Amino acid sequence: MGYGSFYAGLTGLKAHASALSVIGNNLANVNTIGYKGSRATFAELFSGGGGYGVAGSGEPYQIGMGTKLSTVQQLFHQGALQPTEVTTDLALEGNGFFVLRQPDGLNVYTRAGNFSFDDEGYLVNPTGYKVQGYTSRDDEGHIVPSGAVSDIQIPAGMTAPPQATRYFRLDMNLNAGARVDDPATSSVNEAEIFTTSVSVYDALGEAHDLTIVFTPVDNDGDGVLDQWNWEARVPRADVDVTTNPGDPEYYVVDSGTVTFDGNGRLTAPADNVTLSIPAWSNGAAAQDVEWRLYDEDAAPVVSGYSAPSAIDSLYQDGFSMGRLRAIAIDENGLISGVFTNGRVVELARLAIASFNNPGGLFKHGDNTFLASLGSGPAAMGVADTGGRGKVMSRALELSNVDITEQFTDMIVVERGYQSNSRVITTTDQMVQEALTLKR
Repeated sequence: MGYGSFYAGLTGLKAHASALSVIGNNLANVNTIGYKGSRATFAELFSGGGGYGVAGSGEPYQIGMGTKLSTVQQLFHQGALQPTEVTTDLALEGNGFFVLRQPDGLNVYTRAGNFSFDDEGYLVNPTGYKVQGYTSRDDEGHIVPSGAVSDIQIPAGMTAPPQATRYFRLDMNLNAGARVDDPATSSVNEAEIFTTSVSVYDALGEAHDLTIVFTPVDNDGDGVLDQWNWEARVPRADVDVTTNPGDPEYYVVDSGTVTFDGNGRLTAPADNVTLSIPAWSNGAAAQDVEWRLYDEDAAPVVSGYSAPSAIDSLYQDGFSMGRLRAIAIDENGLISGVFTNGRVVELARLAIASFNNPGGLFKHGDNTFLASLGSGPAAMGVADTGGRGKVMSRALELSNVDITEQFTDMIVVERGYQSNSRVITTTDQMVQEALTLKR
């Protein structure tokens, strides 16, 4: 008799021992963040061919030579998401990988999003690899989600520069029945003056009170309001001027008139008004501020109805310098900074890599993978585009290993190992029997 069954059983022992190693590795990483389990698959080693003959039906006599470990297939199905209280804990819900850069410049890929900021403000993983993203901005300050990726760096003391006020808008009503001044009482001004103020910011980020005083005027002497005169003022101490004599408390920036038609609709000014403010005494440059009396559809925002003069709402687009107070990360991977001046500024956007064959990635240790010929090159993009998953902040993806499945597989592998060992021991007994035939 031959010894082929010895070696067939031996191949079975080797293959099942390797499968048990795969299961052991899965169970060892059952609590590893972002870990993707593997499974062992077997393949027939090969079969003996023509030397064994062919049956009359044309079917060859083939005796198998055992088995071998065919592949250790990586399983990239979604792991459960665990909520956390850390903003920089990130998980991908769907396909894709976070991109990390090693100190040697090599990009590696991971599903483990337990990131944090290091002492230099770089977003890194626990090994110190730097998270990659898009950091270039367009003219409006928005992150451009294309082009080359780079390290994401957000220093803790980051500041947002101030912005000088470019325009302000006052949505308001001026009372059509406001009392005007009686010229007969020259010592007293009975006019129902309406005053409002708005803060404007200079180029250095300092706020100044811009006050607009509205005075109802009777032009034809009939005691009825005909128009409103307005005057824009700033505190004289705030501007660097020695001219324009007048009240020592304030400086008149500009003045004009406001009129309405019989329906209370603004007729003059016919367009927005630009106020030219001289250089400020704190050293800030002179600036032009537009007073928007009309909205984007050219509809007036100032009315003249028979109702108390009042401001409905006001807005101006300037702000002071701010310091970073917190960050937020949305499902598209956009990292925004919330600053103490109330501004929300786009800081970076996470790069997400996708692969034609994720199963072809090489494990690189520390929860990372390397691209290979089998995986294809990384296709860089942003979350929730091109089949990539969404980014979940304050969450971590857990291992996708199912313990019950692993223990079931362990039982099956154990039985397979046991069965192959029985083949070897049985073959040994048969050989012993053959050796005793001569006695």
